[in-house]
Formats: sequence, structure tokens, C-alpha cells
Amino acid sequence: MSWQGRVLSQVLRRTMKPLMFSGRTTRARMGISAWAMEASSSLVPVPAARFTPLRGTVRGEWVEAGESNSANVILYLHGGAYIAGSPRTHRPLTAELARSTGARVLALEYRQAPEHAFPAWIDDALAAYQHLLKAGERPQHIVLAGDSAGGNLVLVLLLKLRELKLPMPAGAVCLSPWTDLACRYHSHTLNAGFEAMLNPEALRALGKHHIGQHDPKNPLLSPAWADLSGLPPLMVHVGSREILLDDARAIKRNAKKAGVRLRYREWTDMPHVFPLFHRFLPEGRKAIIEITDFVKDITSP
Repeated sequence: MSWQGRVLSQVLRRTMKPLMFSGRTTRARMGISAWAMEASSSLVPVPAARFTPLRGTVRGEWVEAGESNSANVILYLHGGAYIAGSPRTHRPLTAELARSTGARVLALEYRQAPEHAFPAWIDDALAAYQHLLKAGERPQHIVLAGDSAGGNLVLVLLLKLRELKLPMPAGAVCLSPWTDLACRYHSHTLNAGFEAMLNPEALRALGKHHIGQHDPKNPLLSPAWADLSGLPPLMVHVGSREILLDDARAIKRNAKKAGVRLRYREWTDMPHVFPLFHRFLPEGRKAIIEITDFVKDITSP
């Protein structure tokens, strides 16, 4: 682990982690968490890029860097536990993905709690993918990507596309995916003290809120319980001391069982969604290179 990684983990542990509520879920507490994520995002440098708002039935922004001559499109689904985050909070990552891969990035602004409930975010992700197809984008040149809850949504969208028998994208990238909303894996307890960003009690409470009266093992809520047969190539990155470590490992097991091509990596001691901090984190830059190589590999003729 680099000295930059040690410093970043300490900063996140003392700033972001305490801002996540614990215990009861209320509109006020969700709002504070969402505000904190928006406010802190301005502290992370954003690479040079063009940001073009997309409005209408599909909301979000196009992110382009350089010439963007590539036929490839990345549909990016941001994290934030389905209560926080936006295309703006994830510009440091989406802009870098646009620069490094040469692809156009569509960062989706999907509906979230507490104003909206499951399956609103799935409906929005599906609408965005169909929007790309209707616009003439070829599925073999579309890559899904997302982090945390967005990683959950990436996997769920793939399951939905399979269910509807729609063309699959070239592949998908999941960064620290939250795959079991019930938070029953051992790493939620074992790594609680090491986790630099997420509050385990808060995440468990939010998961319970999102599940509501639904079956907690519904794959469209928790893809950790999904049969991944028929899905395109996947890439999963996670930190070795995250509370979501076992969530990522569940996808590794399921992909192997289903015969899905997978590039999986656990990064020693890295914090949650560490590629977001690529501007000053060596491991983040290395992860971006690996993601870029994966995107180019799965979209090449």
C-alpha cells in the first residue's frame, strides 16, 4: 500500500465515515448523507472534459475528453447507497474514463430514495440503455460501469436485459459493488474497523429500507443471489479491507459457476471505490489502466 493510500484512508475515516448516519433511516439523515457526498466531491480534482446535460425521459450528462472518436460508449451508474451521489459527484472518475478509454461516457442521473423506491433505479437504467440502442449505439460497443450501489445496478441491469431478451453490452465493470443489500456477509463485521468510508450500521439500515417488503434474496435487489449465466465479460475491483469485500467475492463465485468471463482483483488495503482518487493515488491510476485495457479488449473487433 502506498503512503498516499495510507493518508487517504485516514482522511476518509475521519471525514466521510462519520457523516454517514447509523441506526434509523429518516429523510433528514438520508439528506445529510446526500449533501455531504455532493459537498465533498468538489475536493477531488476533475480531469479536463466536456460535460453536456442530457434531459428528458433519460437524465444525466455526456462526458467527453479529447477527440472522443471512438465508437465506444460507457454507461456509468454512480454509487451512493441509492440515496446519494450524482453525475457531478463522480466527474473525477467519469472524466478520466472518457480520457483514458477514448469512449463517450453517459453518466446517468437515476431516481433514488427516499423520494423513490425499488425498482425506480432499475427502470431508469433500463431506459438509459434502451435510449442508447435507439440512438444507434451498437451493443458490442457499449460497456456498463458503476461503483458501490452503482455496481449493484450494473449487475441488476444485465439481469434485466437477459430477462427481456435485449442485446447484451460488450461487458461491465463493477467497482466495490454492493451485491447483498441485507448486508449479511462476514466482511461487514470483520472489516468494520478497517473500512475507511462506509458505516456498516448505516449501510445495513439503508439496505433494509430499500428491501422493504420484498424478498431480500431477489436478484434484482441483491445480485449476490443471481445466476449469472449468459452475462457478458465482467471486471470487479475491490479493496481487501472493505466491508463489501464478500459482496465482490460472491460475484466472483457466481461468475465462475456460470462460466462468465471475469477479471477480478482485490487491492491490498485500498479504500472503497479508490479509483475515484486516481489523481493522487498510484493504485487508482493502475486500476484505471486495467479498466481501460478491459474496455478496449471487450470492444475490439
